[in-house]
Amino acid sequence: MNIVVCVKHVPDPEAPVTQFTVDSAGQKMVPAPAVVSVVSPFDENAIEAGLQLKEAHGGKVTVLSLGPLSSLEALKRGTRMGADDAVLVEGNDLPEPAPQTTAHILAKAIAKIGGYDLILCGRQAADWDQGQVGCGIAENLDLPYVSIVSKIETLEKALRIQCLTEDGYEVMEVSLPVVLTLTNEINQPRLTTVAGILRTTTMKIPVWSLQDIGVDPAAAVECGRLAELKNLRIPEVKVECQIVGGETPEEAALSLVNLLRSDKII
Repeated sequence: MNIVVCVKHVPDPEAPVTQFTVDSAGQKMVPAPAVVSVVSPFDENAIEAGLQLKEAHGGKVTVLSLGPLSSLEALKRGTRMGADDAVLVEGNDLPEPAPQTTAHILAKAIAKIGGYDLILCGRQAADWDQGQVGCGIAENLDLPYVSIVSKIETLEKALRIQCLTEDGYEVMEVSLPVVLTLTNEINQPRLTTVAGILRTTTMKIPVWSLQDIGVDPAAAVECGRLAELKNLRIPEVKVECQIVGGETPEEAALSLVNLLRSDKII
C-alpha cells in the first residue's frame, strides 16, 4: 500500500498567545522569534497511521509538505519516524496560501508522485484550524473523502473506517484510493528511531517548485479567492472578579446560584 501523508510546519500551538502579533497588512499572525515551529499535531497522527499500515501490509510512506525551506524540518520529523520518502513543494512565489490554494498545489504534487493508494492528512492544521485542505485535495483529484477518522481497518480492496460524530461514531467502508483526515484518537505517534535519525542525516529531500508540478502561481492564488479574510485581530480579554458574600456557607452558595442564574449561566 503506497501512502502519501500531507504535513504542515506550524508555530508551536502550545505557545501562549502573548507570543504572537498581528500583521494587519499581511493579514497573518507573526510569532515571536522564541516560538519554535513543529509538525502540526494531527499530522503526526497521520504519519503514525501511515506507518502502521505500511508495517502491516507493506508498501511505502511518502510525507509531503507545501511551504518554505524551513518546512524541511517537518518532513524530517516524518522520515525520522520511519517514512520512506519526502517531498517539499516550495511556495515562495505565493502569499500566505488559502486552504483552497494549498489543496490545489498538494493535489498537483500528489499526482506527480503517482501510484498512491491512500492519502492521509490531519483533521486540521494547528495554526488556522480550518480543516479544509483534505477535502480540497479529494475534490482536485476526484477521489472519495472521509473526515475525522478514528480507526482504520484494511479489507481486500477497501478500508473499513470509524468516524467520530457528535454523539458517538459511525462505521463505513470505502474503496481505494481515498483521502482521509485523521483525529488524534486514532493513535499515539511514535518517537523518532535511531535508524530513522541516521537515515535522515544522509537523505536528500527533493524540493519542487510550483513550475515543477505544473502550477501557475497566479492561478493557484485565484483558487483561494472563494473566501476572503476581511479582518484579523487578537481579541481583547477582560477579567472581572466578583466576591460572593454571605454570613454562612449556605447563604454564600445561594448568592452564587442567584448570580449564575442572573447571567443565564445556569
